[in-house]
Amino acid sequence: MATASAHLPIQKRQSYAHNGEPGCQGLEEVNRMFRNFWDPTAYWVCDKQGTRARLQRCPQSQLYSEELGRCIPYTDWAWTEPKEPPSRPKNSQSVSTKQ
Repeated sequence: MATASAHLPIQKRQSYAHNGEPGCQGLEEVNRMFRNFWDPTAYWVCDKQGTRARLQRCPQSQLYSEELGRCIPYTDWAWTEPKEPPSRPKNSQSVSTKQ
């Protein structure tokens, strides 16, 4: 007996050990947006070299597109394999959202 879920497309998703937060260590990371590996409604921004990346959220009903470098309507979004940022935080403990 087939279930409804048998008709849904299967996406191969790898479990990632980190959330994609960049280390903001190089100038190439400053003023760039980076995908959050665990949450498609969020992305990382490096405001300044040598500081912690800031977690930002897309507007309601939008998801971050790594390919386009911006938030897009969820109906236009498709899962893609994440790309590692140029650097990783030196202290990879949980992220503080305090400013």
